[in-house]
Amino acid sequence: MSPDGGFAVFSGQRAVRAVGVGGEVLWEYRHGCWGPELGHPHSGDEQEVCRGLEHGSCRVSDDGRTVWAHVVHEEREYWVVLDAADGRELARLPLEDSAAAGSNHVSHPDGIHMGLSIGMGQDGILLYWARWDGEKLTAWDLNETMDRILADVHPGHRGFLTIEHYGSDLRLHALDGDTLATAEPESGAEDEEPGFWDYGCGFVDAGTVIAAAGEDGDEEDAERAGHWLLDAHTLGIRGRVAYPDGPVAGYVRPLGDGTWLTYDTGTEILNRWGEAAAG
Repeated sequence: MSPDGGFAVFSGQRAVRAVGVGGEVLWEYRHGCWGPELGHPHSGDEQEVCRGLEHGSCRVSDDGRTVWAHVVHEEREYWVVLDAADGRELARLPLEDSAAAGSNHVSHPDGIHMGLSIGMGQDGILLYWARWDGEKLTAWDLNETMDRILADVHPGHRGFLTIEHYGSDLRLHALDGDTLATAEPESGAEDEEPGFWDYGCGFVDAGTVIAAAGEDGDEEDAERAGHWLLDAHTLGIRGRVAYPDGPVAGYVRPLGDGTWLTYDTGTEILNRWGEAAAG
């Protein structure tokens, strides 16, 4: 979604599209097919959906001027920067080592930098940062030192959050990748399996992080599961969120304005919370 709410961008199997508030297509950027086999034939039907779950992603920059997208061209993956007004390609970066199952973008609030996290299944995670100054695309990767999922960026430009591939810890990093703080999930007794963080986490506001502790369904894990508030600078754990009707587990989406969203898969209800409402 653009910052002013005027349009949204969608990453499809064969195109990135910008769509206006009335549902009209504003522009389309065509690319290769995210099918299970690069270069596989199509019937010629524009509506054909090819098998496989592989996909790219896209995001509008926080200043609303560009759209960044992870795409395929001629059996090769690229990270492209598009003009948000008309979809014109401004720059592209080949992603030599990527064999994506999926990806996600995280936009930096300065409007210049963008982060890209690419999941490759059992082959791990790739993590990139790049900046577009209006003329030149400059990118760097953190793949020699990390196998981590990019989760969120501090609203005051004070670093970004990552989660270890299997949830063993949560880290705060400077933009160059240096680790500033680390948080491990709460542990149980010595003979219990260690806890792990789920993939949902981020900045509630400039001073607070919320993170979801994972659970495998047994009684010990249930005691540790739920959502935890952490200090945004040290990642010190402040405590578990006390929701009015009992613990809430699973994915959490912080909004950066002091609130966060949770979704109950049983009731299909989306709730918005603040620290006061959640205790």
